[in-house]
Amino acid sequence: MKIGYACIPLTIPFRTNRRLLLKDFTYEKASEIIESNLSDLHKILEYNKKREIDLFRISSDIIPLGSHEINDLPWKTIFKSELTSIGNYIKENSFRVSMHPGQYTIINSPSEDIVNKSIRDFEYHTDFLDSLELDYTHKLILHIGGVYGDKPLAKKRFIENFKRLSSSAQKRMIIENDEKNYSLEDVLEISEKINIPVVYDNLHNTCYGSNDLSVKEIYKLVHKTWKKEDGNMKVHYSQQAENKKIGSHSTTINIEDFLEYFKEAKDFNPDIMLEVKDKDISAIKVINSLNSLKGTNTKSTITEEWAKYKYVVMAYNYESYKTCRKIIKDNGDILSLYKYIDETLKNPLDEGNYINTLHHVWGYFKDISKTQEKNHFTKMMSEKKFSSAKDYLFKLTNKYDVEYLKKGYFFHEIP
Repeated sequence: MKIGYACIPLTIPFRTNRRLLLKDFTYEKASEIIESNLSDLHKILEYNKKREIDLFRISSDIIPLGSHEINDLPWKTIFKSELTSIGNYIKENSFRVSMHPGQYTIINSPSEDIVNKSIRDFEYHTDFLDSLELDYTHKLILHIGGVYGDKPLAKKRFIENFKRLSSSAQKRMIIENDEKNYSLEDVLEISEKINIPVVYDNLHNTCYGSNDLSVKEIYKLVHKTWKKEDGNMKVHYSQQAENKKIGSHSTTINIEDFLEYFKEAKDFNPDIMLEVKDKDISAIKVINSLNSLKGTNTKSTITEEWAKYKYVVMAYNYESYKTCRKIIKDNGDILSLYKYIDETLKNPLDEGNYINTLHHVWGYFKDISKTQEKNHFTKMMSEKKFSSAKDYLFKLTNKYDVEYLKKGYFFHEIP
């Protein structure tokens, strides 16, 4: 079983989604961005390895304007060395990667122009994974598309246009149930006709589906769609954000809710892609929690995680901060810590605690900052511009390279 997240880690300054506007396209600019994106992809994978994150979704923007006809740069040739190096690193460390073409890649559209552009886009994604020389366990996720007033006909168009894809693209594709058009039952029906795997999304199923099957019953059906050459069954897991529209992903994974889901899912040993706003933070939380159940965590694991969360908790509730410290002092396990933090973060942010925490964090800079910086921070606090003050502290954290704060979650967890 592998646990992962999508595209952009929050706790390191590396990203693979640098874009290039059509009007600004030149071979030189495209090459510069590709080089930076590939370099950062390698660094992200190295970071993931250290944290046992073995599943990762690569951004579609890894090659800027990758599927647009303007980009005829022979990037596979120019960057062959870098691509081979990344592919080898993925294989050597048993990573599993994927990509997810976006909402405008719709191969069942009634518009032939849209279908042609969508096929071109899907083939670009295929080319990228193929350029890494990866086998067909590394997949491309696609939604079925629109209904266009006639779902049976729209399904038929998807099946017909699927056959227009290259052999490699067909072998890479897995199809996902969505939140409004195509239920799990729909994608299972299509899967049976074209013999490709289904990637099950639990939150989408809650939004749109019959919902009369248990997790185990669903997994039995989905598991049958995965052949040996497709690799381990892959699923998407997310939780509903509170007080947001149905289908909105939560800020973080509530570990207690995840473990309830995991009780039924674990028998199928799926690879689980977490779709959550705090990305690698939740991936680390889930991995540490599963390791805790196996008894493989060390004392340093809980100490290191608390160091990352401490200012987050302090900002919400100082009494909770003291309780967390007691959990660690009393040799509590990391699951107890995560559960308590999750409960704390369900409460509204307390302004008094938030102000106190901002001053605590400012303490790292009061003796090293310039007079102008001191005055600027003081002015923002006096004007109650707390969000701006927090952003400014993040800027100072990077300027003065305060490693302890850079490793923490304070600048990523709190609104």
